[in-house]
Amino acid sequence: MRIFLIIFLTFAFSDQGRLFVSAKKRFKKKVNFKCNIIENRAGTEVVQKNVKKCDLACRASINCYGFQYVTETKKCRLLDYVPTASRSTSSDTITCGIAKIISFKPYIMPNKSSEVVSIPEPPAKEALSSTFDCPHLSGDLLNWDDSDTWENGVPQGGDRVTLPENSRVLIRKSIEGILQKVTIPSTSELIFANGETIKMKSKGFVVKGSLIAGSETCPIDNGTIEIELYGRRKDNVVQNPRISDFKGISVTGTLSLHGKLNNRSWVRLARTSVVGSDHILTQHQVDWVPGQQVVVVTSAIKDAREWHQNEVRTIGLVQPFKFNKKLWGSIVYFTSPLEYKHVANSNYQVEVGLLTRSIKIQGAFNDSEPTDPDPLTCEGTKKRWGGDKAVQCSNKELTGYGGHVMIHGEGKGYVEGVELYRMGQTNVLGRYPMHFHMLENACNDCYFRHSSVHRSYYRCVSIHGTHNMTVTENVGYDVTGYCYYLEDGVEEENTISFNLAAHIHYIGEVPATQGQNVVEHAVKSDKLTLPADVTASGFYITNIRNNIIGNAASGGWAGFAFPVLDRPIGQYTDVVTRPASRIALTIDGNTAHSTGYWWTHAGGFYFGGALYIDDDNKLKYNAGRELSKRGDRNPCEVDMCKEDPKWCALCREKDHAWNKITNTKVFLVPGIGLQSWKGRMEIVKIEAHDVGLGLEALQSGFYINKMLVVCRTGEKFEMPEGSRPNTITGNGFKWYDTNQEHIVTSSTFRNCGEQSSTRGCDSDSVENGCSASSSVFKILTHSDQFNPEIMQATKNISFDNCGRRIANSKEYPSTSGRTQNWIDADGTISDFGAPTLIGAGQEGAGLWWLVEDEAVLDEEGPVVYIRKDLGVARNLGYMRIAWDEKEHAKVGKTVCLNLSNGQNNCDALGYIKHFGSRFENDLGLPVNAAASITGLTGGFGWLLTFLVGAPKKLEIKSTEIYPDSPLILGIPYPEGTQVTITATISPCRNLPDGYTCSETYHEVNSPEAVRSSQGNAYHMDSNGFLTVRVIMLSRKFIGTKDGFTIPTIDTPSNDGWYALDRFERDGIILLRKSNKSVITIDADCGVRGNGKGAYCRGTPTAYRPSVCQEGFEQVSYDKCCNKNDLSSCEYA
Repeated sequence: MRIFLIIFLTFAFSDQGRLFVSAKKRFKKKVNFKCNIIENRAGTEVVQKNVKKCDLACRASINCYGFQYVTETKKCRLLDYVPTASRSTSSDTITCGIAKIISFKPYIMPNKSSEVVSIPEPPAKEALSSTFDCPHLSGDLLNWDDSDTWENGVPQGGDRVTLPENSRVLIRKSIEGILQKVTIPSTSELIFANGETIKMKSKGFVVKGSLIAGSETCPIDNGTIEIELYGRRKDNVVQNPRISDFKGISVTGTLSLHGKLNNRSWVRLARTSVVGSDHILTQHQVDWVPGQQVVVVTSAIKDAREWHQNEVRTIGLVQPFKFNKKLWGSIVYFTSPLEYKHVANSNYQVEVGLLTRSIKIQGAFNDSEPTDPDPLTCEGTKKRWGGDKAVQCSNKELTGYGGHVMIHGEGKGYVEGVELYRMGQTNVLGRYPMHFHMLENACNDCYFRHSSVHRSYYRCVSIHGTHNMTVTENVGYDVTGYCYYLEDGVEEENTISFNLAAHIHYIGEVPATQGQNVVEHAVKSDKLTLPADVTASGFYITNIRNNIIGNAASGGWAGFAFPVLDRPIGQYTDVVTRPASRIALTIDGNTAHSTGYWWTHAGGFYFGGALYIDDDNKLKYNAGRELSKRGDRNPCEVDMCKEDPKWCALCREKDHAWNKITNTKVFLVPGIGLQSWKGRMEIVKIEAHDVGLGLEALQSGFYINKMLVVCRTGEKFEMPEGSRPNTITGNGFKWYDTNQEHIVTSSTFRNCGEQSSTRGCDSDSVENGCSASSSVFKILTHSDQFNPEIMQATKNISFDNCGRRIANSKEYPSTSGRTQNWIDADGTISDFGAPTLIGAGQEGAGLWWLVEDEAVLDEEGPVVYIRKDLGVARNLGYMRIAWDEKEHAKVGKTVCLNLSNGQNNCDALGYIKHFGSRFENDLGLPVNAAASITGLTGGFGWLLTFLVGAPKKLEIKSTEIYPDSPLILGIPYPEGTQVTITATISPCRNLPDGYTCSETYHEVNSPEAVRSSQGNAYHMDSNGFLTVRVIMLSRKFIGTKDGFTIPTIDTPSNDGWYALDRFERDGIILLRKSNKSVITIDADCGVRGNGKGAYCRGTPTAYRPSVCQEGFEQVSYDKCCNKNDLSSCEYA
């Protein structure tokens, strides 16, 4: 009991108490307060009397912030307390008490707001002890209202105004009427006073000199300034924009605006605010004041113009929040209660942003608002997430015509503490709320900070052809088109930090999608100036060589969009550079939520979409996966464009770079937390909560470390009517089907996967369930055309209350489904606690992966777990073979298709299986025209047979084989067949002396000699059975001056990289195939049929080599054990 009393008294006499003391003065006559603290515990009342100040008094019939008085019960609710109050009808006494003390928890403190990531904080602001360098206090100022200042008298409404040359003119009070253009000559300054309420209306400003309000050391903190811009939109304004000063502030001189710097511009909630609440708790202290407006950002799944739960509220009071005598954040009371729930739990917390500033620039209401407002009644053809068909009307909201600010020429912009409202001109190029236009490196001290942009018709801030500037601690809300915007792809080394973007609207029609692609690329038009605006997002990063730190995004097609630009666009099409090959500076501490709604492949962070100029010089945008070279993101340590423009998209292996993305958080995303179609990356520390899929990436060389995916937190999903959370997957990570290398380490998955027993997410829950197809790891296995190499590895993975771990689809057996594989480096996937090799468990693979009794088939996957340490040289290997070009040419056209319906028409042309009696009756793994084979190496060998006969010419075109895990290939030929085997590489150029481009294999007298050879030997026995060792050849050469040897993992190449290409992280090496080298087996055996076939004449030998000595039996693909003593074993 004492603990509760102490907590109560601490709160009662805190700074908040001032609010309630002042309430006594509101009574018309003196009222005596009698204060009781009452706690109900097991029916016992304990009363603490004689408290002098009734700071927690519930005042009947008094409206005050923080209370909701219920007349029927004479009770009111205050913060975490449920007070009781009664007012005697016969006296002036109010009796107040606490019927129950509710715990302050969950109160989310900043250092407890995340589990894995560390979200950076903006730098602390030092309070000004005094103001100085105040422009309005200078001694040489002329007064605007003084007729002596002007040649023709004080300007009046309707006048065109030009300041006198060499003058400094001070505006002390509001100016009546609407001025025409106001021009500030290059030698003059127009200065606003502080401490006043000043309003000025104009049709535009030409700032050749300086437009000044306050300074960094003397901000406008004791008054307000409002500049209102006028001008109507003409019909052809998109094709022919008005001059830059029309309804705008055109700056070629200096714009120096310094409003009050509030602490902070935006914060995160510290506790969930429920429906009807009239206050919020914030994680950090704020100095906001009554009368200011804020936006409380949504915590719903959808955030769109036609359906959202963002709320703008006016502040009634702000009080510091103390707990246990420590000052934490603030209590912000509103003049009207919240209509929606806004979530702050231990996993994630939504934001609240300050909209009001002491300096305001706005477009006039009558000529700014769109004349084609969205009626919010349009429906699309597709039901999203179970039932939502509502979309924004594609041909509406295209005529917004607000004001704009442009810094250009030799201009400088220093803007802080400014509110931009009803700004931006929809689809008018260059007419944005704040635009730093083609300043190159001449504005590296410029900034836009501590400001807000809301009700914008076109963007928030555009950095265009400008470098080394800063955009920080701003709030963008209710914005059409991309908000924070790098315009043409050349903008580099800028800092975009600690900004908030919320409620972002795409322009036109959201792209229709099919699989991984969009049905139609968006094209520039009069209704869509930037085609990429069909996927407008909070942040638009066309060039990753910038600092993107501590930002937050809500709404939009994605939160952060990183489109691929193969070349710059707009004003910089002639610049020879490749934005998509640049390397990130710092991408750290960014968060996104309530986005990724419109496509299952859209993400909170979306590294995809290609913006390009086609052959007809049209600007187009593919929002989906771009398969051409223009869709390649290829970060490179060397600027290849400088070596040769035609090499811009290339990057030598030794120059490969990785874009590092750190401390990323996403939540409430029905699609994907982070999606990357292309680009080498290191994702270090990422959290994804309440998402459809934590992370998806298609890239050769992608590293994820310290990932936390909480597929369902238990929070109820707020969605449009008809939508259902259990139509959203609860997947952790997706493995793709070909040409990938992914390494995932030190990561945790929680509440993911279809419920198994009592674990996982509940597919029946309509509040926060997941679809029945959910799994922790999703494996893409629909294709017969595209098949896996050695692509994926994991280490130190943990599962917390997860259901189905792995989904390797068994509904439609496929080549990719039968050959999927995985290196479980420490056995944390298999739960073996030892290195494990994982193979596919689909039907039709025979015993290809079920190689021993100890192999475990997880039928739920289905996958097979094989202990690596039960052999001496076990690993995974890959090879792609070709022997019948007519059949191979059909792949992807008429046979072995890339479909997901099981109708792929991909019949077996042969089979491959492991050597030995254990597999004698096994048909083996089907080999079809796609002819990609992945399996276990380090065994006795792989036996390859064909249904028609032996191959006349067999090419092994690419391989991934670890040098210390031999792959022996056996092929039966007709008796008497002779072969010639060669290894070649093409192209082969610029080799040092002694290096060779080809090698002819030599014959040895036994299979054992083949196994121990350098990989350039074969054995053909008298029966016609060929044995050859398949190795991974070097990327650049075949032999060196020391002769032909098997390249080791560490063998260097002649170009500064390794002979065997690889992707390596955290002690794991994934080999990367080279398509330049080939091993060719030419058989001298005649040809079946008309002499033009692909197979030898004659029947291949039925002979099969024995793998175990007498008295031993084969127990695995690589092991024989004594029949009488199974502990005595021999290995391949």
